[in-house]
Amino acid sequence: MKTVYKREIDRNYLILEQDEFQDYYQVGMLVRNCISGLLKCSLSRMDKTAAFYYEITSKQNLRLVLERRHLKAIELEALLEQLLLAARNCEEYLLDTEKLLLNPDYIYLDPDNWEFSFCFFPFYNMEGVNELLELAEYLLDRLDKQDGDAVALGYEFYRMAGEENASIEQILSAWRKERQEGKTEITKQEEEIEIPQTEARGETTFLKKASGLILHSENPSYPSMEILEEQFLIGKKKDAVDGLIKARGISRLHGKISKEEGIYYLTDLNSTNGTFLNGGRLEVNEKARIRHGDIVGFADVKYVVDLSEELHYNKSNTLSKQMENINDF
Repeated sequence: MKTVYKREIDRNYLILEQDEFQDYYQVGMLVRNCISGLLKCSLSRMDKTAAFYYEITSKQNLRLVLERRHLKAIELEALLEQLLLAARNCEEYLLDTEKLLLNPDYIYLDPDNWEFSFCFFPFYNMEGVNELLELAEYLLDRLDKQDGDAVALGYEFYRMAGEENASIEQILSAWRKERQEGKTEITKQEEEIEIPQTEARGETTFLKKASGLILHSENPSYPSMEILEEQFLIGKKKDAVDGLIKARGISRLHGKISKEEGIYYLTDLNSTNGTFLNGGRLEVNEKARIRHGDIVGFADVKYVVDLSEELHYNKSNTLSKQMENINDF
């Protein structure tokens, strides 16, 4: 299953490609119907290959949304309720619920109202893998530990997802029934499970605080940004981003700057009006390397990349290591 992203005029798509395509009823059901809870899908065929186009305009995947925030009980409940409804709608249209992609990269939502859309891929095959349990484990790590209801609900879902031979429908229906009957409780076994501790955002240790990337704004109306974190989100949704740009044309989660093995990258996050590098527009989720002096743009807002402190830091660090090696002799 090959995954690509594509922008067409004012629409953004997640594309899943199938090499050995064979038409059968689940494909027809998916592309000919608008099924509530599922990403809208269209099909493009060429010889024995096929590409499934899922529209993701104005949506973000769950992993990205949870990069800098944790799940509260009401949000986790919304996710599970909507997953249950999507599974039931699949069965209504004779679709196999095991073909739902439960990886957080393929679960999309509107960050403002937590309305979810799930991806159904007719050729998906992960025999022997309990994807629901893997989703439950991932969510455990993203719970708001200060929200007792979120912790209780997360462990309840994790327990049920681990039951042998249980379908999505069975697990979620049982979960909803227990919730409605008020029988939810944390068992002794669940209390003994250690909640994975994630590193708090902003606690990364830097040898030199001044080293990092600076985006110098070309317009005094928008502030410059200093980027010291390894993941830095940019957009207009105040409680979801690290760099806030209050400007027309800026999406809620617009772009991202990341640092991987000492190299900085710019990524477009399914923005409506585009993320640009030296005048060229990036594709949806495309990641491009950025260097000192580059011009990056978020819609019409432009910045100049300043890596002078980072370059100075790296040079000084290299010299220090060389001196250490000399002293060893």
